[in-house]
Amino acid sequence: MRCGAENVAAGKGKRIVNRTFVYSLVTLAVAGSCLIEYWGARLFSSLSAYKQNRIAIALLGICALALAVFRGNIVATNCLVLAGGLAAGTLLSRQIGSVGALSTMLIVAAIVDLISVHAGPSRWLVNQAQHSHGAPVLQFLAISIRLKGILVPMVGVSDLMFFTTVVSVVRRLGWSETAAFVVPLAGLLSALGVGLLTGFTPGLPFLAGAVLLYAYGSNSLVREPCRG
Repeated sequence: MRCGAENVAAGKGKRIVNRTFVYSLVTLAVAGSCLIEYWGARLFSSLSAYKQNRIAIALLGICALALAVFRGNIVATNCLVLAGGLAAGTLLSRQIGSVGALSTMLIVAAIVDLISVHAGPSRWLVNQAQHSHGAPVLQFLAISIRLKGILVPMVGVSDLMFFTTVVSVVRRLGWSETAAFVVPLAGLLSALGVGLLTGFTPGLPFLAGAVLLYAYGSNSLVREPCRG
């Protein structure tokens, strides 16, 4: 009996270690993806709109070529997700010239994401991903890893797009570089923490909440149109 109890305890300990490793890996992957988007947004902000468009097209073209060569490769699809989030987020940020516009965009995006995850396309995609025929679709829409042959989505392209949009806009609005990165990152990591405990969770409500709380809880934003 004692030997059996020790085996059970060892099994539980192993599961805890494995779970801790997976959680740490996922957290680092999400934070790393956001860091790439942040530096990409900083690079794009120093370029003209014309050069931004050219670089975005080139990045997407390179990723598409890599996918054609390495069909279904998860590294290639992750690069495509990163490039798509950066390009779309940068383009969207050009249309936002005030605090009110940023707030409205985040609130609407959060509501749409909430509905999509619970009873819309996002929920359908996750359900389909439980089967082999659904996994490849989700792989093109989220930064993912494979654990024991199962595709695990970590952060969606829409989350990265709005993260990039927020970074680009708030930097123009005068936020410090630290706040511009840490605040939206904290929102997405909060969503990740809830998701690891409860299951598939929408990220944009947490992103919006973190940004709006910081924005309206400090004097770093001014209610005037930002310079384009």
